[in-house]
Amino acid sequence: MTTHPRNTGETSAQPAASDTAPADGSAEALALKLVSLLDQFEALVPGFLPHDATDIYRVAAAARFGSDLIPPAITAVTSFAPAADRNVFDVDRGKAALLFRDALRPVAHRLLALHDGLEFTIDSRVAEAGTEALQAYAWAKAFAKSPNGAGMRPYVGEMSRVVKRAQNRRKPGTPAPPTPPVQGFLAPSLASAAAAAAGDDDLPDDFRKALDAVSDEE
Repeated sequence: MTTHPRNTGETSAQPAASDTAPADGSAEALALKLVSLLDQFEALVPGFLPHDATDIYRVAAAARFGSDLIPPAITAVTSFAPAADRNVFDVDRGKAALLFRDALRPVAHRLLALHDGLEFTIDSRVAEAGTEALQAYAWAKAFAKSPNGAGMRPYVGEMSRVVKRAQNRRKPGTPAPPTPPVQGFLAPSLASAAAAAAGDDDLPDDFRKALDAVSDEE
């Protein structure tokens, strides 16, 4: 079986990852540590193949077909001597493929949930800082109108353009549709898609209140 050139299934050459936090505590150091861990994770998967968008659907369709056909093929070849003698099917390879699927598929599902959780963690931090930035904008806009506010006005103008873009993306008077319940291992991914489909008006309460506050003053 041909393996991807980046992966031989051997991990001895991979640097050992420290269990401690990044030395300087920065986001850049954390990112480097996580990428190193991902490289090690990838190296552990024998024959790892990168995602191929041009072939993913064909391979997935063949895999679904194979999952149904391999078990009876194994039974036929192991039960009927002439089939075994002709070596028409590699039983060991078929069994190994099914074992590989059953063992690693839950890991793939966990990685999907990890991806969604990391995206949510990133967005949550930016959203919290964005809410504070809206509050800062409200203060800056009021200060810019004061006798000492001339120096602040150019900065208020730039922030105002950003706020107006956010306001224009909203849908006044249209309540956000409820997020449908999602079950199963794909729940994180499907829930994320449903949330995105709800539109920009479906915002966290504190962010929406801050945006509404500056909107009322425009």
